[in-house]
Amino acid sequence: MNERERIEQVIKSLGLTARQFAAEIRVQPGTISNMMSGRNNPSFEVIKRIMQRYPTLNPEWLIVGKGEMWRTVPGEQAGLFDILPPDPSSKAHNTQKEEPQTPAAPAKQIKNIVVYFTDGTYEEFVRP
Repeated sequence: MNERERIEQVIKSLGLTARQFAAEIRVQPGTISNMMSGRNNPSFEVIKRIMQRYPTLNPEWLIVGKGEMWRTVPGEQAGLFDILPPDPSSKAHNTQKEEPQTPAAPAKQIKNIVVYFTDGTYEEFVRP
């Protein structure tokens, strides 16, 4: 299996289209298309971007085909910031990035509004 075929396997395991994968690693869709068609070989830049986006991908597997696709350390749980491969039993892969959740602030309500006019007067609106 060559590098192109291994990249195809990564794309398939992530449940992405070639266009989605290109967006994920921030390259032009044509770059992936030309690579998949055999026109071009994967460049160092493409390999580097894949490894930056998917740090748990085994670089030795990606480049020379040795070992497993995803890095694993037996008996060790993933850390808080580790990116794990998608669950193969999952039917779909969500490619949208989730926005960080911020704790909800207590609901604030307007009590009154004061409008000051240029002639020095004001008007106050009080909520009943």
